[in-house]
Amino acid sequence: MRDEFKGYLILAVAIAIEVFGATMMKLSVGFTVLWATALFIIAYIVVYTLFPKILRLLPLGFTYAAFSGAGTALTAIIGIVLWGEPLNLAVVVGVAAVIAGIVLLQLSQDEEAEASR
Repeated sequence: MRDEFKGYLILAVAIAIEVFGATMMKLSVGFTVLWATALFIIAYIVVYTLFPKILRLLPLGFTYAAFSGAGTALTAIIGIVLWGEPLNLAVVVGVAAVIAGIVLLQLSQDEEAEASR
């Protein structure tokens, strides 16, 4: 259980760094703003250095779903807050569907783990 908690913690850090990196990509304005481009590159190097460590502790299906889904949801929120991107029913339903998918993947993994004990 301790390793699993460590996996979730590293995954949360990786998601936060990935969202930061995506934000820096937007601020790089097509890689023309040097400081934002450098931070974008550093963020993604760190994220993809952490990812193999996470996969030693957590299942691939859940990890990638949580990583991509949470990253998508959080970057959508950042886009709305920082750049005034539209918030409408489609965005809300889309983000809710992503979160529901992550929860369902985790529940199915938990059920499978219980059955194998």
